[in-house]
Amino acid sequence: MIELLDANPRSDVPIARRNCLVGGVFVVIGTMTCFVPADETDSTGQSREEALATRRFELMQTRVATAKVQSNEPGFPTQFAAKPIFRYSDPARGYVAAAVWKLGDEGRPRALLTSELDRKDHGPPCISYEYVSLTSVPFSLASDDMRWSPSATLFEFKPLPKAPAPEESPPRRLRQLREFARRFASREEVKKERCELRLLPAPVDRYTPSNTDRADGAIFFFTFGTNPEVVLLIESDGKEWKYAAGRMTGAQVVVLTLDNAVVWEAAPLQMGRDSPFTGSITPLKIPGIAADGSEVQE
Repeated sequence: MIELLDANPRSDVPIARRNCLVGGVFVVIGTMTCFVPADETDSTGQSREEALATRRFELMQTRVATAKVQSNEPGFPTQFAAKPIFRYSDPARGYVAAAVWKLGDEGRPRALLTSELDRKDHGPPCISYEYVSLTSVPFSLASDDMRWSPSATLFEFKPLPKAPAPEESPPRRLRQLREFARRFASREEVKKERCELRLLPAPVDRYTPSNTDRADGAIFFFTFGTNPEVVLLIESDGKEWKYAAGRMTGAQVVVLTLDNAVVWEAAPLQMGRDSPFTGSITPLKIPGIAADGSEVQE
């Protein structure tokens, strides 16, 4: 979550499963199981919570789909993937739905875009965006509510010490990737309050950084609750492993450790449309949320 955002000039937890019963349905949302009477479901059998989650996700998906990307590099991707690599919500901060989208389906993604439907944290209901560049190739992104033109990246790859050579098969390399990720830890400080971040045990994206034999790569997230705050990339060039990290948060202090030693600290925030990491907000009507940020009671 980014705290300091550029004002834009123009102005969920996924459902795990559903078991149908006579007279209603059991809805599993996160770790909670709730029984919803039949008169609280729509004609498709969805509960109100499910229907709202669907509409909110589709709203974000539509907004992201309108973002057009341009670059002078041949073959550079022109829009973000249709499906996000990660979905979450952060009710404590007012985010009723959120997702992370990648730019580029082949090789290392060129950028990550976070969309968050915010009912109260920045005032009136809005959609907030966070932009993270993973490439040094200049490009621009534009839509009705997004403007971003980074010309660099803050991700700097370093050799991963004490890492065995890449295994031959993809499943065994995935096991290596997960073992390497567990050697890292991360924390942030927000208003002088220290927060230990949680490593998601599985990568949110797997990619092949080159055509070299045994080349492999993965994206891991460190989260506050389920909200991504730090990105960790681990890659193999076919012979050795390397890593890089970057922020997805506006926290003043962000630190990554490897085997209990600090190996990365986030650079100070430099907001602006050409920054490798920045953000923006746009007022937006969110399904199920009133203009004052309260939930609509139906």
